[in-house]
Amino acid sequence: MMEQAASDSNPKILDHFLNPRNVGEIENADGYAKIGDPSCGDFIKVWLRIENETIVDFKYKVFGCWGAISTTSVVSELAIGKSIREATKITDDDVINELGGIPEQKQHCSLLGVQGLRAAMADYILKDNHRKYVARMEQYRVKGYDIPAIREKMAHLLSNLSKSAKVLDVGCGKGHLALAIARSGRNCTAIDIADEEIYYARLNSIFFDVDDQIDLEIQDARQLKFESQSFDAVVSATLFHHLIHPQLVLNEMLRVCKSPGKIIISDLNEQGQQAVAAVHREEGREHVMGGWSIEEIKSWFENKGKHPTVFEEGGEMIISVDV
Repeated sequence: MMEQAASDSNPKILDHFLNPRNVGEIENADGYAKIGDPSCGDFIKVWLRIENETIVDFKYKVFGCWGAISTTSVVSELAIGKSIREATKITDDDVINELGGIPEQKQHCSLLGVQGLRAAMADYILKDNHRKYVARMEQYRVKGYDIPAIREKMAHLLSNLSKSAKVLDVGCGKGHLALAIARSGRNCTAIDIADEEIYYARLNSIFFDVDDQIDLEIQDARQLKFESQSFDAVVSATLFHHLIHPQLVLNEMLRVCKSPGKIIISDLNEQGQQAVAAVHREEGREHVMGGWSIEEIKSWFENKGKHPTVFEEGGEMIISVDV
């Protein structure tokens, strides 16, 4: 009955139904996804092998109707050989056009293969980003600069705040400090001026399953969009040596912090500067130190009548200011 329906609809559908391409599994796949619910309808699993950002193999298993089988077979052929960027452009319409049309009542089946492809690519991107993250952190750690440990220390300095406290991370970069704050059980708003940094921070938050605790926004720290005294704590890590006008950012951090509240700022000490410079040299780049040092930031707060407490960790100095 199903074969006849497929044949009556389109011989290409019948061909992909009777001779589905690329069926199977991939051991230690680079990307994996499962879409649908086998208890109530069509269900697919997708495995991807990716080399140099190109899909070199696409395997799948389908539990469902002839429509789900034939359309997923087509998606596998469309995806293999394409770069990740190219594969993200594959749509349901591409599947329908490749088959020369699909009966209207079966067009929803074209969604499964495309959704499976996209979910498997997302899985790869998350895992690949985490692999690079771990490798990067290890590069610094062997040079005596343990970034995750320092971020945990900074998050611990917020331990006297309630779990419902509102925390702002200024210049969050790839989200290392926001991750530590979220893992401590607190929500965090994190801002950065660079959309690429926000993108990687979002990947990291999804990988560590704390994306519901971190609100990521693109903002200029020199002119924050938040109301005055919006946050119980305002934090920032290794931002200030990049800044041309650090006092503008400090003014904004102080403005949006409640009183009483807390501001915590860290930046590289000599050991950290040497570690970062060494890693950059290994990559053929140069790390330029500009902006303000922690000592200059400390002096700025003292001139405002505040009394910062200074901590030194392997690679960074941290100041904590009660507002």
